[in-house]
Amino acid sequence: MKTDRPTLPVGNDLYREIVLLDTSVFPVTYWHLWMALLLNTQFAGDWDALLAHFRQETRATSWHRDQAEGAANHLILLCQSLEQAGLTPGSLFEDAEPDFLKKQKAKAKRKLLEFSFKEDEKSRWMIETPRWQCETRAMRGYWKHFPVSPLIFASELANIFLTGRYYLEEESFKLERKLSNFLNKKEARLDIPGQLGLYRAFLTVVIEKMNGVDDSFGVIGDLYENVFEGYVQLDRTEINLPPQIYFQDLIELMVWEDYAFTNHSRPDFFARLSQSEVPIVEKVLRQQWVELGELGLEYQSQEALTMLGLLYAQQAMFDHFIPVAKSMGTSAWQRITLLARAAEKHREYELALGVYEACLGPGMQEKHLLDEYAKLKNRIEPLWKKR
Repeated sequence: MKTDRPTLPVGNDLYREIVLLDTSVFPVTYWHLWMALLLNTQFAGDWDALLAHFRQETRATSWHRDQAEGAANHLILLCQSLEQAGLTPGSLFEDAEPDFLKKQKAKAKRKLLEFSFKEDEKSRWMIETPRWQCETRAMRGYWKHFPVSPLIFASELANIFLTGRYYLEEESFKLERKLSNFLNKKEARLDIPGQLGLYRAFLTVVIEKMNGVDDSFGVIGDLYENVFEGYVQLDRTEINLPPQIYFQDLIELMVWEDYAFTNHSRPDFFARLSQSEVPIVEKVLRQQWVELGELGLEYQSQEALTMLGLLYAQQAMFDHFIPVAKSMGTSAWQRITLLARAAEKHREYELALGVYEACLGPGMQEKHLLDEYAKLKNRIEPLWKKR
């Protein structure tokens, strides 16, 4: 007689429940079990060592990075949950049969050291990582505060992109025309708060859909840049939106916009800020730089730091040049030369040299920055002699 084979447990399945002293129940999933086993057998109970291992793996391919970030987040939240419950990792597999543990240890290695699991196997903690939370917030997290919600326009915009369709480069022109026609038709009937909601919806929806578009000709990018410029040039005195929320939303979007669509517009945007707006933007950028760095989101953290340097350069905030250059280091050269050239333009020659001196040290672009430093010295030496 044929019998059904037992279904193998998956990560989100319940392994057991532990009754705590206050009679509440602590559910132990197989993900919890595998984390605890891996921690005890491979990392000598050292949470930090296992976390460091996962974070090291985030530097691999984007798929590998997502898997590793998910595992790291699950580990962090499991550690917090066990502490709150007064449990140790060993509590999760206490009294388990040796043969069972042997099989589960092997599975823990395969699942968590080789990242051999699929998207639909992830726990909620693996899905809702700091990256997911921050990017989700950046895309749509502040829309509820808008006088006219971007949600009103987002669905219609998204429907312009056909579901499951990948747009080849030659098809991008037709897509751009559809998007432009939609914007032109809508904005003609909208006041400034309505246009704010329309443009803001566009800035998010296009980013969400760009994985399905080959924009080699740059027509979608050009349209995006035009909409972005229109968005930031709307009269903010006509918009019932607190400046703190407006700039928090906008800066987070710029940090997470990963297609360089706003790069050309950034200098003018920072240059046009009013005296009352500059401190708000500076605070948001500093907060993003620190917060994202602490979360291990180094690329986005450095994006915020780069924009902070651009703000200082465009607003000629010379007192900040040396400290921000020191924080930047030599991992990227453009942002350093930008500061140095801004100082040179204003004939702050010692400051221009000081920018290079503050950043120099081991790093990917150290040699190039040393060369730029030498060129600057040669350029300004004759000017100093004339003084």
